[in-house]
Amino acid sequence: MKVFAVLSALLVAVSADYCYNDVQGACSPRPIDTSDGALLANCNAKYGSFEAMQADLQAYVNAQIETSFEYLLMSSHFGNYEANRDGFKALYRKLSDKSWDDAFDLIKYIAKRGGRMNFNQQPKFKRAVSNGKESRVVELNELNSLAKALDTQKQLADEALRLHSHALRHNQQDGAVAHYLEEKFMEPQAEAVRNLAGHVNDLKQLLSDQDSSVSVFIFDEFLQKSL
Repeated sequence: MKVFAVLSALLVAVSADYCYNDVQGACSPRPIDTSDGALLANCNAKYGSFEAMQADLQAYVNAQIETSFEYLLMSSHFGNYEANRDGFKALYRKLSDKSWDDAFDLIKYIAKRGGRMNFNQQPKFKRAVSNGKESRVVELNELNSLAKALDTQKQLADEALRLHSHALRHNQQDGAVAHYLEEKFMEPQAEAVRNLAGHVNDLKQLLSDQDSSVSVFIFDEFLQKSL
């Protein structure tokens, strides 16, 4: 008899996690108390270990949004009449649009998995530092701007790898999140990092010539044609 009572208690505890039981409770002659807003609490799209990863994914969205605006400011800087570097302007505008699209897509994925977006979640990584302080300078020369962009892309890529590793953690596995990160972020980020690293080294080689202004002009023309 005691064994039966214990099994019944365990069955009730487990069944509380199901939408079916929420509906039964809400539609019974004596509905459950919903004053705390818990009506049909389990009737959502959440499954797996998404709940444990939601905050980190929200933080990554905000990191992508911040990055998008930084690239946009860099693009505007090179698009003014003083700098007049249309190639660099187009490069950073393209990177800005990519980060914005990635953020929007990740918000949709969070909603798809039953979550909500929290724009107050701070990014999990810090920007490049200068003199011990986080650097927010966007009015840089051509070579320094490429170096900053490369560092930013590496940070985004490293964070995606960290999230992927978290999704495959043995006690909190969520293969769906891991697959999404692989498909949406990892390969494009590897390509972006490789391209920016190539730009940094190519421009550095060109600047070793005597007339660096001509070298920068030629490189800017190359960027316009390659994008």
